[in-house]
Amino acid sequence: SLIMGEAAHDVSSEPRRGRPVSGRLWKSVEKQPARAIRKLPAKQQDWEDRKRDRDAKRLVQERQAELLEGRKSRFAAAKAKREEKKARQQRNEFKNSSYQVISNEHTIKNLSKKQMRMIKRTRVSKEGEVELVDAYAPTHGNARPAKKQRR
Repeated sequence: SLIMGEAAHDVSSEPRRGRPVSGRLWKSVEKQPARAIRKLPAKQQDWEDRKRDRDAKRLVQERQAELLEGRKSRFAAAKAKREEKKARQQRNEFKNSSYQVISNEHTIKNLSKKQMRMIKRTRVSKEGEVELVDAYAPTHGNARPAKKQRR
């Protein structure tokens, strides 16, 4: 005969340990720690299988290297094209520009920052071409002049 409260209890072999703190009631208590579980030693492959795997791996690596080389060459070609376009635009800008020479240094010193942004000056590039640059752009030889030392 059944007692009234006996049907509500778990019939599992695990002893009841109370409600888990995490609230995950469906999780069972681990029977042994993971460190106690031992793996079986791997089965030795025969020579043909190892050779086949090595060849397949080598083919994959060669294909990857080939794809990477193609990608690098595409990027290099695009970079060269960009640089050529920029140089062409600078040459055309210099050819089509109309300019006024400001020889009086006091005129330049009295200009505001906004006005100085409008001014361009010429500079000879490393390739020997004349280019237009901002008024504040450094020359190639000395990016920033050295400070004088006090004695």
